[in-house]
Amino acid sequence: MEQTKIRLLRVLSIIRETNEDHPITANQIVHQLHLYGMEAERKAVLRDIAALQDYGYDILLHEDNKQGYYLASREFEDWELKVIIDAVAGAGFLTSENSESLCKRIASLASKAGQAVLRSATPVFSNVKNGDPTTKNAIDQLLTAIRRKKKVGFRYVFTGNDLEKHLRYDGAEYQISPYALIWRQDRYYLIGNFERYKTLSYYRLDRIRELHLLDAPIVPMEELLGPNADMQMKEYINRNLNNYGGKQTRIRLRVDADMTDLLVDTFGSNFRIEKVIDNTMLVSATVSDGWGLNAWLLQHGDSVEILEPEEIRKEFVHLLDQIREKYHNQK
Repeated sequence: MEQTKIRLLRVLSIIRETNEDHPITANQIVHQLHLYGMEAERKAVLRDIAALQDYGYDILLHEDNKQGYYLASREFEDWELKVIIDAVAGAGFLTSENSESLCKRIASLASKAGQAVLRSATPVFSNVKNGDPTTKNAIDQLLTAIRRKKKVGFRYVFTGNDLEKHLRYDGAEYQISPYALIWRQDRYYLIGNFERYKTLSYYRLDRIRELHLLDAPIVPMEELLGPNADMQMKEYINRNLNNYGGKQTRIRLRVDADMTDLLVDTFGSNFRIEKVIDNTMLVSATVSDGWGLNAWLLQHGDSVEILEPEEIRKEFVHLLDQIREKYHNQK
């Protein structure tokens, strides 16, 4: 009986490597089992395949039944695995060894032919790898804290003028109710509640030190934010991590007429084209009026002009004056 169970698992492992273009016959499975030191007859293999089908595996007989059986569907399609592999390969906080090991295991979820395609379609990994274990260790601990609904404690660092890391607030411990982990611009952020305040806050995982779970339960997100907590969480993330913070503001811009793609990439659905005049467009958009907006305006120079509100326009002009004065005063 034990040998039958082991054989069934081995047959499943062999079938997992197939797809419609690369089926396998019962006799070929028998041969592979022999290579593993397992004796089996064709009829036994066919019974194993029928048992796997009854259990729910989508194993089909090829339309040319002489070619054999194949696994018709699996947990992930090849394109989905490719997306996951690319995300892992590009994650700067992972070492090259981490990335290659993870990508290999992810690719193993594909058929044998699919694995070969995924390997050839992902020839290189990001060469910007800091090898810092801080982030990956923090992810593991924070997932545990979120699952157990426990607060976490940690210290937070910043980079000083000496290019060394220093503890904020003289090393005082942050005690946070963790709610979510978000990846933005190749960095992970913890979204949570600092016990002193009644608001959400975010923390970069690579700046967290001495992270540990506390016995204290979290402040439930619904208690902190109210019945529409999930929506408020999404708005907070979009406002603070996507746009670098600031108050939500409706602005009007004059932009070059060929900037529609850029506007979509920047504002998503939060903008409207009001009018096209010659080679320019009048556009209104909802943004956060923090440094992220000024950085975007500076990036696109004379292709964008802010029209309203007047307060933000004046602030930006003041910033330009400061920049001009700095360069004008250079000797």
